[in-house]
Amino acid sequence: MNKWLQRWQGMAAREQWLTYGVGVAVLGMLYLLLIGDPLAARVASQKAAVQLANGRVAEAQSGIADLQARLAADPNIPYRSALLAASASREELIRQIDTSTAELVTPEKMKAVLESLLQAQQGLSLMGMRSFSEPVQLPDASQPVAIPGQAVEAPAPLPATLYRHGLVLQLEGGYFDLLQYLQAVQQSGWKLNWDSLDYEVGEAGPSRAQISLKLFTLSRKAGWVGV
Repeated sequence: MNKWLQRWQGMAAREQWLTYGVGVAVLGMLYLLLIGDPLAARVASQKAAVQLANGRVAEAQSGIADLQARLAADPNIPYRSALLAASASREELIRQIDTSTAELVTPEKMKAVLESLLQAQQGLSLMGMRSFSEPVQLPDASQPVAIPGQAVEAPAPLPATLYRHGLVLQLEGGYFDLLQYLQAVQQSGWKLNWDSLDYEVGEAGPSRAQISLKLFTLSRKAGWVGV
């Protein structure tokens, strides 16, 4: 330390001022490199972020103002939107129904298929047959939407788009004959739905049991299984 002090004192006044100026310049450059430039970049980045946030706020405010103007012009927009959403949901449900029922036997062929398979079972006798057809209630996706200042009106009931058509067969025969008939129906390639099966052995014995077999198919047509 004394060595540097002696060298400083040995300099002329002009050299001291020159050395002092160089030192100040070096310190200034170090400040700019280590502190000034990063700080300026950080400030610029923060300003850009603030400007972006202000732009988003302005955009959101513009969107809110536009929505308020649309609501003022047409207060039924929420109700219309709900109806559109319900319509889309119902169309998707109908598409799924068409896909699911494509492989089922049609109501027109159902009676002929069951009678044809029954004729091959010698131990079963057809004592009676009746048909039924009924609509299937589908879930209603549309719900009334509450609109301020307006009465809520329930949507009109939607028409049924799916029907259950079926046959109730009254048979007489033995258990194994019935089992063979059910297996024949299952292996026929025609897809049916089973609703119920009642098997009752009376005084005539197990070979002449009273059997009630209920089967049905699904269709979007309000047809009827003719008997």
